[in-house]
Amino acid sequence: MKTWFQQIAEILACAWRLRPHLRGGRYLVSAVVGSSLLSALLEGVGVSLLVPLLSLLLAPTGTTPRMRPIRWMETAFPHYGPTFRVVAFCVLVLAAITTKNAVAYASQLLAAKLKRRISVNLRSSLFERLHQAELHLFERRTAGELSNLFLTETHRALNTVDHLLLLGQRGSIALFYLVALVLISWQLTLITLVLTGVIGVTMISLYRQLRRSGRTITDLNQRLASCLLESFAGIRVIRATHSQARELARFNALSGAQAELEEDVARANALLAPLAETVAVSGAMVIVGCAYFFFVRPGLMLSSYLLGFGFILLRLLPLVNQIYGLHGYVTYLAEGAKEVERWLDTPQHPVRAFGRAAFTEVREAIRFEAVGYTYPNGTRALEAVSFEIPAGATVALVGASGSGKTTIANLLLRFRQAADGRITVDGRDYWEFSAETWHCGVAVVEQEAFLFHDTMAQNIGYGFPEVSEASVREAVRLANLEDVVSALPNGLNTVVGERGTLLSGGQRQR
Repeated sequence: MKTWFQQIAEILACAWRLRPHLRGGRYLVSAVVGSSLLSALLEGVGVSLLVPLLSLLLAPTGTTPRMRPIRWMETAFPHYGPTFRVVAFCVLVLAAITTKNAVAYASQLLAAKLKRRISVNLRSSLFERLHQAELHLFERRTAGELSNLFLTETHRALNTVDHLLLLGQRGSIALFYLVALVLISWQLTLITLVLTGVIGVTMISLYRQLRRSGRTITDLNQRLASCLLESFAGIRVIRATHSQARELARFNALSGAQAELEEDVARANALLAPLAETVAVSGAMVIVGCAYFFFVRPGLMLSSYLLGFGFILLRLLPLVNQIYGLHGYVTYLAEGAKEVERWLDTPQHPVRAFGRAAFTEVREAIRFEAVGYTYPNGTRALEAVSFEIPAGATVALVGASGSGKTTIANLLLRFRQAADGRITVDGRDYWEFSAETWHCGVAVVEQEAFLFHDTMAQNIGYGFPEVSEASVREAVRLANLEDVVSALPNGLNTVVGERGTLLSGGQRQR
């Protein structure tokens, strides 16, 4: 079992590795961290000033406690009496707490701005990385996994960063309180540290449960999203086979499992605070009792010191509860951050960089010269394939299913990279051409034509942002789509539906 510090260090390391994709901005991050630390410092100062204030209030008439802050005030204002000092300390406490609240408010505003920025940047970076990933990634992964990644796991990753900042702020406040306790009594502070360790030990089993739940919820979210997308994408097949009841049962099973796991997480989180508080208060009572019998009664500590120690301890213990609670929740959320990190580390395409030469046309021929290709799983798809496509010729590839026809098309489109041999255009390696000019010069019609949920005009001109309406209408004429366009309610401005559902299969291909 990893220690508390090892777990936090592991989560911090994950957040640090995500840093290039978050791009929060050096100054904004510094402002958030700085304001959080300043807020913690001011709270620590405000609470610490209560100790000399209590000493003044509880001191016998005519005596002045020999505490450093009180001696400093006597030196700075020698002509003022005890009443002035009491009022001065009250004003200082009020000023410290008021300033702390103002700084905390500013810190929250800055944190909200930071979260918005890193949220946009992380999703943008993830979107860009996946668009540059190898094609086999999308062949092995489901649409539900991708949907869950962007809608759920990125949110958990951002909440991880958010809660880590909160954990750091709470930890800073706790550190200031510990310093104040050490100044009062280092012996009692050691006992307090032992108490916080005991609280941590009681949380171990809950941390384990939350960590496991964090991993499991990712898998369940992916499966639920996949089930949802498949059910509605395949609605025609489901109705044609009268499988609605089966799909409903599958969905309910996954939905119920996810809801049950979330309930388990809520139950574990709900147990963290009361369990920690019960142990903490029990320990605090033991500490105060021991302090009274072994320090106050023998005259080794003033009662005002014990009162101040007890007050700071009562402020510290809820913080300890929050810290352990935040740690448990961060442990759960961090599995989402790790999932995002795994997707960001996907291999990028191409391994070999594209060239910069401009492709214009094929003048002689496209040649495959002993081309070979191996799938990521090790299966050999092509072996020393050689053939020529003369300029202006129409060539059809004929072969059994799985013989490599689609692989050849993917290689020609540079969706994949050949393992052996090379492909040339007019004797020149086609990889030397820039991605922009090559893809603009190669047209492709997929077996299953894909259309975006946009207008007919936007789909026809896709890939050419500056295309004119005249060019779009000419493309419509060449594809024999004039009768189809004229029959649409808004002509070229008609939205064709998701994947072009308003058009027939043949119309989509045209």
